[in-house]
Amino acid sequence: MATAGDALIGAEKAEFHAECDRLIKDYTVLCKSGAQQVKMLSGGNIQKVVVAREFSNNPKLIIADQPTRGIDVGATEFIRRKLVELSRSGVAVLLVSADLNEVMELSDSLIVMYGGRISAYFEDTADLSDDLMGEYMLGLKQQAPEEVGRVCHE
Repeated sequence: MATAGDALIGAEKAEFHAECDRLIKDYTVLCKSGAQQVKMLSGGNIQKVVVAREFSNNPKLIIADQPTRGIDVGATEFIRRKLVELSRSGVAVLLVSADLNEVMELSDSLIVMYGGRISAYFEDTADLSDDLMGEYMLGLKQQAPEEVGRVCHE
């Protein structure tokens, strides 16, 4: 005989599966069904599953460390677009990437590090060139302490 607890578990399970199906659709995860094991997906689709999991819980902060490394162009563009959407909606996004194009395209402000220390802080990346950023990345230039201090909070 079914109990009220069994019905609740069934309802929660149905809600869980509905949410999975919605995320599969919203994040364009290519899979046979929601029951397919994540480990059986392509690298880009596994990355989309991780992104869907992290982005769908109303985060206040996302730390994206190499978010598009090793995945196909389509998944890369999708994840970049989602990061921008989150940022525009008020979520703080900390992007760590060795891909300079990714950094330049996605960042509103930018911290450049050299030798484990902040060498430059750019509050607005709109006019920042690859050459100038490269000089700070290679340690050829270092902003004055008061410039870097605008972002440091000890």
